[in-house]
Amino acid sequence: MMKDLVRLISMLIVLLTISCSTSKQIVFKTEEQLSEATIYTDLNSALSNPYSVVVLKLENDELTEVPNQIVKFKNLQVLHLGYNKLSSLPDEISKLKKLQKIYLRNNNFSIVPSVLSKMKQIELIDLSGNKLTKIPQELYSCTNLKVLRIAENQLKTLPDSISKLSKLVELDLFSNQIETLPTDIVSLNKLLKIDLDWNNLSELPIGFGQLVKLQSFKAEKNKLKKLSNDFGNLTQLTELKVNDNQLTELPENIGGLAMLSSLNLSSNSLQSIPESVGEMSNLTKLNLSKNQLNKLIDFSNLGNLTSINLSNNKLTTVNASFFNANSLMEINLSINNIDSFLGRFTNGNSIEILDVEMNELESIPNEFTNLKSLLLLNIAQNDIIELSSALNQMTSLVELNASGNKVDLFDKSIKNHKTLERIYLSNNQVKIIPLDYATIPNLKKLDLSNNPIYKWHIKQIKKRFSSEIIQF
Repeated sequence: MMKDLVRLISMLIVLLTISCSTSKQIVFKTEEQLSEATIYTDLNSALSNPYSVVVLKLENDELTEVPNQIVKFKNLQVLHLGYNKLSSLPDEISKLKKLQKIYLRNNNFSIVPSVLSKMKQIELIDLSGNKLTKIPQELYSCTNLKVLRIAENQLKTLPDSISKLSKLVELDLFSNQIETLPTDIVSLNKLLKIDLDWNNLSELPIGFGQLVKLQSFKAEKNKLKKLSNDFGNLTQLTELKVNDNQLTELPENIGGLAMLSSLNLSSNSLQSIPESVGEMSNLTKLNLSKNQLNKLIDFSNLGNLTSINLSNNKLTTVNASFFNANSLMEINLSINNIDSFLGRFTNGNSIEILDVEMNELESIPNEFTNLKSLLLLNIAQNDIIELSSALNQMTSLVELNASGNKVDLFDKSIKNHKTLERIYLSNNQVKIIPLDYATIPNLKKLDLSNNPIYKWHIKQIKKRFSSEIIQF
């Protein structure tokens, strides 16, 4: 009997201990609940019911210090204090045990408030747009931190041991002066997004390819000379932005980035790209402008590609069949040295915009005649002499820009083009145009400015064309 009583008392003690422990556990609202929570934007209205305040937004209030009453909001989980004049936070803010997200962007902080390192529950810190020159090691004690945004400050480096932030999924360092990254950043195995745009990085840490969960990597406007060979291991990347660097080559295995949908490599010094780029089956946007490319690879297997920018390179001959990707709608080949095309665009292609401005073409290439979906053709600033019947094969064409050529010859059959609305022929050698062009069914604009048109012919043109259409 006594044994049973002892056993019962022991069980009651255990249950009481569990109950006490549970009662002390802090319960946070979910992201879905937070999205539906009332956002208080006025301190007085929030103070009228302090226990209901979960999200408080005191932005653009000219605050120079945090109001003392803020400690009354025991359930506060999200605090917006951006766009004020704050330079410090009170220690009392650490009493807000439920506070998980704090937005402090665009204030006057020159140092990271030390109180933040005491807030072990904090998951998001936004200190963007301040005057920070360094990040204290103590901030790494916020081991539950998932999002750290310190863009638009004056940081040159981050302290070592960033790997202590083992739950970090987003790191925003946009527009600082970062020259090096901590070597142990490669251990942040939950990291999904890194923004390093507009910094001074010349290299990435060894083992960067270990960040295998990374989905977005931005490093625009840095001084990167190469991407490491293990970069191809980042197979979850959907966005890669490394334009405006000093890259001269790409790793051969970059084609292993099979999830990539957007790739921006513009404004580097690339002379060629690996054949494996043609295997990125999920790629929708590819920007290779402002490089030194003198040859291309076959892009026709990129079934999801919608736009490709190859402007401002050193291309001379282009194989049109390289662009027979099923979804491709826009091609920019402007500002090259292209004098000829090879191969053909396939029937049924979906190309709507083709820009070959500022090249060395002497005629409209016959290779263009299969562009049945083309809406806009820009052939400005070439050496083209004739508007040929090839245009009639482009049965959806709405706009033709042939300004800045040497056009003086016209195929009369263009008068029957059913979709053409705008023709730009300024700065050519036009002396006479077919008056029958006035019968182009949908013509709304014909720009003939800065041409040596015969004066007697101008009178004829004015009689045949509406003044709303013609421009001299």
